Amino acid sequence: MSKTVSMAELAKMFNVSKVTISNALNDKEGVSPSLKMEIKNKAAELGWRLNSAARNLKTAKSYNIGMLISQKYISPNGDSYYLNVYTKLTSKLAELGYSCIFETLSSEMEENLELPLMYRDSKIDAIMVLGQVGFSYLKLFETINIPVLFVDFYNYNINVDSISLDNFSLSYRITQYLINKGHKNIGFVGNINSTSSIQDRFLGFYRALLENKLELNYKYIYSDRDDNGNTYYNLTIDEDLPTSIVCNNDCVAFKLIKQLEEMGKKVPDDVSVVAFDNTLFSALSEPKITIVDNDVDNFVEVATKVMLKKLSANNKIYGRIFVQGKIIERDSVREIDHGRD
Repeated sequence: MSKTVSMAELAKMFNVSKVTISNALNDKEGVSPSLKMEIKNKAAELGWRLNSAARNLKTAKSYNIGMLISQKYISPNGDSYYLNVYTKLTSKLAELGYSCIFETLSSEMEENLELPLMYRDSKIDAIMVLGQVGFSYLKLFETINIPVLFVDFYNYNINVDSISLDNFSLSYRITQYLINKGHKNIGFVGNINSTSSIQDRFLGFYRALLENKLELNYKYIYSDRDDNGNTYYNLTIDEDLPTSIVCNNDCVAFKLIKQLEEMGKKVPDDVSVVAFDNTLFSALSEPKITIVDNDVDNFVEVATKVMLKKLSANNKIYGRIFVQGKIIERDSVREIDHGRD
């Protein structure tokens, strides 16, 4: 082990024994997950480096965590929400002594119910599935013998822990924001048969309409993808438009604004637009999009803590964990004064 701080020094910092420090740094039992993470963070900050080869021989662990992402979520230009989450997860886990192995799930693998190669070759201690795929494929993860965490989606019919944004509450809030701005005819973009995230965003949107006694006009519900999650290049929209639209992500909002411009419509003068995620698309858009920011840094922090707890106690069930985001107001929403409009 190469290091710039000793176990004795770390023990003094945390007012614990050297045995506790050793157990924490080597992922042994007897240390709470929260304290273990604090010790690892401080050790990494002070330059501690474990000899991974020696550690692996002692523990029979690889100290690798698999990251599985469906091919459909990786956009051709490389600007993918899940790739951003993956990058931040990789960085955070590296601070705690874990490496990540990335593998894409092809449509053929999913159709043939083939578990990822990194699992079949016993290269990983745990796996995180980023982004929802088909039910039959997800059921495979109930039977594998390593910890599994679903990231950014859940399925109540599958007994696997998950972490996702509190999409229902946040969609309710962003829709209420539009209502408070005077909007009564509000549309929604997203295929509710595609993912749990889009379903929850639609249900939060609908709840806000119900509470304000506003009509749900199905003509203003636009699908952005097929049931398998493959996105459309253009939305099917016509000249009869709502005054505002909630988009399930900012990539589709960006495309919607371009499409509206081609129709001679201006955002926000003719149609106001809000969205989720806060990726590069919301900043590139003109006007810049009022957004639900997913607070990816906090999301990653919580996901990392849950995964470390699962690695320490594989049989423990954490269920569905929901993380909050925040609304950032920008330039894509106009206020409607019904006394004048």
